Amino acid sequence: MMVTWDTGRRCNFDCSYCDLSRHDTFSPLTSLKSLQLTYKFIQEYTNLYNQPNANIAFTGGEPTVNPNFWQLIDTIENFTLGLTTNGTFPTNKIDTILNKFVAATISWHSEIDQKLKDRAIENAILLSAAGFNVRVNVMMHTDCWNECIQAYDKLTSAGVTANAVIIGDGNLGSTEFYKDATGTLRRTSHSYTEEQQLWYFNIKGLDTNIINDIKSGNQLPRSCCGNRDLMGKCNGCWTDITAVNTNFKGWFCSVNKYFMHIDQHTGNVYHHQTCKAKFNNERGPIGNLKNTDLILDYVSKNANNTIVCPNLRCGCGMCAPKAQNKSELDRLGY
Repeated sequence: MMVTWDTGRRCNFDCSYCDLSRHDTFSPLTSLKSLQLTYKFIQEYTNLYNQPNANIAFTGGEPTVNPNFWQLIDTIENFTLGLTTNGTFPTNKIDTILNKFVAATISWHSEIDQKLKDRAIENAILLSAAGFNVRVNVMMHTDCWNECIQAYDKLTSAGVTANAVIIGDGNLGSTEFYKDATGTLRRTSHSYTEEQQLWYFNIKGLDTNIINDIKSGNQLPRSCCGNRDLMGKCNGCWTDITAVNTNFKGWFCSVNKYFMHIDQHTGNVYHHQTCKAKFNNERGPIGNLKNTDLILDYVSKNANNTIVCPNLRCGCGMCAPKAQNKSELDRLGY
């Protein structure tokens, strides 16, 4: 099981393709007491699924800007820890990451100050050189394309695992700019030229013959951010699946056994961050941190039930085993 824990909205970046549901530059930093209470809840929740040594993947906002985050990390035991970060943490935190975490994903962004961009690459190279499992997701900004390629090449030439990521999550069905609630211009899905698509398809090893006039980031094929090896059974045969973005509405899914997502800012808890699927063919939070006893009761009562997918799109969370009929999922042991 992976518990993704969004520890707070605050971020030291304000990228135009990241909306207010994911970050801001003004929210208060989460207190140490709140983080500790949430950690206690995670222990209780994962025990219900018989996963006492689950993975906790920290995200945000930017978790490393909060001094209380580093204090919390020192107290966590018996969990495997992962970190999603923009990589601009002070270099003196490298040893803590090496000692307390098993993996980190760094997102490299082109819209920020050059010194911070350089620091993110420097930190990634230092972690990789120490033998640490670090991956850098280079956010492929359509207006800064050549700079993004240069960052990708610099990382890979230094032996760092890099992943080119198309910008298309959180889109409004458009690649045009819009104003958010603060009046800030956002563009959460980019549009890519044919030349840019060709580079991306070649990097991913995809068939360039399928390039057409569908150019926006939310429509282009996108592999799993973690580059997991996915398999699907079709006509009785198991086969590799890449560049997934598929409709599984009505299928039986084990996503609740693999994931839990905590949004510390709102207090909402979900089985999964993006699909938000829950029992009774519904979407939404399974409860709130203000009353964790209700969440634990919900999990206990549904211990023998299976989630039926309510969504038209499955992206992140694709790696959770699923089947068109419950008997097949049961046969697989989920």
